[in-house]
Amino acid sequence: MLSKSAKQSNGNSPKAKISKDVKSYTNDPFVIQKGKESKAFLDKYGFPKELLKK
Repeated sequence: MLSKSAKQSNGNSPKAKISKDVKSYTNDPFVIQKGKESKAFLDKYGFPKELLKK
């Protein structure tokens, strides 16, 4: 996550502080539900062939 005081260096990448105190959303009900919906969609329609490695 970028701090409010983060400034751009070279105009390419922002400076950011890395923190080990970031909350894990692995077991968050919203994330679990979205994962299930995504899996159901891919099971039904498949993955776009344009995005598969050849």
